[in-house]
Amino acid sequence: MITVIISYFLIKAIVFCKKGDELIKKFIIILLLVALTFSSCEKSTSDNTDTHETQNNYIVGAWINYNEIRELIDSASNQSEFDTIVDSKLKILNTYDVNTVFLHCRAFDDCFYKSDIFTVSEYASNEAGELKFDILDTFIRMSQKYNIQIHAWINPYRIRKDGKKEKVNPLSPAYEIINNGNLSQELILCENAIYYNPASYSTQKRIFEGIREILENYEVAGIHFDDYFYPSTSNDIDNLFYNEYTEQGGKLSLQDYRRQCVNTMISSVYSLIKGYNDALIFSISPAANIESNYNSSYADVALWTQSPGYTDWIIPQIYFGFEHEKIPFLNVLEQWENLADENGVKLIIGLPLYKSGKEDFYAGTGAQEWQKNSDIISRQIKYIHENEKIGGYVYYSASYLYNDISKEENSNILSE
Repeated sequence: MITVIISYFLIKAIVFCKKGDELIKKFIIILLLVALTFSSCEKSTSDNTDTHETQNNYIVGAWINYNEIRELIDSASNQSEFDTIVDSKLKILNTYDVNTVFLHCRAFDDCFYKSDIFTVSEYASNEAGELKFDILDTFIRMSQKYNIQIHAWINPYRIRKDGKKEKVNPLSPAYEIINNGNLSQELILCENAIYYNPASYSTQKRIFEGIREILENYEVAGIHFDDYFYPSTSNDIDNLFYNEYTEQGGKLSLQDYRRQCVNTMISSVYSLIKGYNDALIFSISPAANIESNYNSSYADVALWTQSPGYTDWIIPQIYFGFEHEKIPFLNVLEQWENLADENGVKLIIGLPLYKSGKEDFYAGTGAQEWQKNSDIISRQIKYIHENEKIGGYVYYSASYLYNDISKEENSNILSE
């Protein structure tokens, strides 16, 4: 209770000093994180610390994205039916030796679980706008008999995947910010996306509180981020924050400042999770292009992979075939092997099962590879198995397994 009160006043302090001294705000954020962590620790002592068996084991995972969740929800009229459907999908995943599911719990500024912070996802609500099924609770319950661990997959910054400001939920903090003209740049407004600004302290606070709520209420095995960080490289999306930073004596370039904003969030989330329960996993799945991560998304994946205190697992999305003209699978795989060499962070590879049987439009001379071959994923898995530096692989995405969309490729996977 004491930590709750402390957190309340620290949050108020952040609001009132938003235009004040940079160092004071940083100190307050650190104190807030500590308060949230200690509050979490009060509960963690009663949690099972031995349930997360996949921490040091070989990972065979599958992502279940928000569209796939919507399909499952739409197939059920009541909780019993939904339980049965989820059970049937997990049973199929189990036949592919899947032991880890990354469940999309918060794709935007909303959620698929019970929350006092985020609104219910439009894909999970009934006509009254209420949560139809608690997706996270259901998957955790139904996964136990298959020994599949559930990781809560969230997008920390993304509000919408388009730039339609009028579609922002009126109950979201972003709604009021937009109506007030986004004068303090709390949001990044693009033609094709709306994001919370990584430079904003309110953004960081919202991320911390959201993760803490999940850890408090659900027996997840970990928290998972994917590749959505900064949506734009434009100089005017955060010039107010950056100007304040330089006026306070900051010396970093704009690009390094943005990377620092993301790095601070990542390391703080890691500390929060570990403060709650050291057995919990924090994993990140960045895009495969290391240079693009660094220069376009301001995601310093090399730092996260080669330094302690940022992530437990790094899961690059190596969504390329062997014949990709510019970035073939084995070349990219080698880059990540070199990056993650002997540093304690587990390297796991994201594989594009969704490409099976389809034209790979951006692969140049290798565009027809996935149409001509039905053993690409199985061969990629073979390479991964043979490499002791790699701790597993993850399928994108689960429905291609449990709906048997990629039948021939799936058959080859099972025969390996």
